[in-house]
Amino acid sequence: MDLWIKVFEVILPVIIIILTGFTFGKVTNVNLKPINLLLLYISTPCLIFSSLIDGKITMEAASQILIAGTLMIFIGMGVFSIILKLLRKNIVTFLNPLVFPNTANMALPIALYAFGNQAFEYAIIFTTIVFFYHCSVGIFILNGPKKIMEVFKTPLIYAVTLALLLNNLDIKVNVGLNNAINLLGTTSIPLMMFSLGHKLSETKIVNLNENLLLGSLRLLLGSILGFGICTVLGVQGLIAKIMILQFSMPSAVFNFILSDRYNKSPEKVASLVFVSTILSIPFIPIILYLLMK
Repeated sequence: MDLWIKVFEVILPVIIIILTGFTFGKVTNVNLKPINLLLLYISTPCLIFSSLIDGKITMEAASQILIAGTLMIFIGMGVFSIILKLLRKNIVTFLNPLVFPNTANMALPIALYAFGNQAFEYAIIFTTIVFFYHCSVGIFILNGPKKIMEVFKTPLIYAVTLALLLNNLDIKVNVGLNNAINLLGTTSIPLMMFSLGHKLSETKIVNLNENLLLGSLRLLLGSILGFGICTVLGVQGLIAKIMILQFSMPSAVFNFILSDRYNKSPEKVASLVFVSTILSIPFIPIILYLLMK
């Protein structure tokens, strides 16, 4: 019973902030696009850099996350491609939302509240790996190779690379500079959750039965793939818990952003993101409970 209370304490602030964003989106007409750009280009890279530069992630740990994360993505693509063909669903429309989970808006705060700062650092590495493949392979799935270089236009990749290099070379960052970066980064987590809720408030459900089926597959198979790959590779302890948790998340909002940019049925993708997020409300606490035992 005490563990369920702890799980509830972890999940509650996340749900409250997401609901706040959802309610705000329903009662106002405020455009959050500038906030989303702030998250993408400034606050999230600052959060990642300051977290990693203050942490002690080794190259060995980062390599474990890279290898396991890469396998999760590509094996997931194979598994979900087969399922979509069997279900006669459009692979271009639905493959990305099934493969790429919400490792940022939901998973980062849950990892931090449930497992602490060390887990948060691991979660950031995994988030970056997923984001890299989402912006490269994900764009290739939607639009062919034309836009694949866009991944190198986002500062997220450089924030992680620079922080890991400075850590492993034992180069210290000026305290004042690091404090400024840290302050910019502190806005990231609440804004991520608020932005997610706001985006969901703008979404209409297109095909409920289809969304329920595909959303359930994203959650169930994501957790099974995460557990299976970590077990086969011998990834254990906190790293395994974080990767399983993150790969069990619902479809990422970024799937909608990409589908909208390239006009690949964005309304269907947004609907799937919404329903899978709703389905995750009872599902994630169960996964979290099992991981925290």
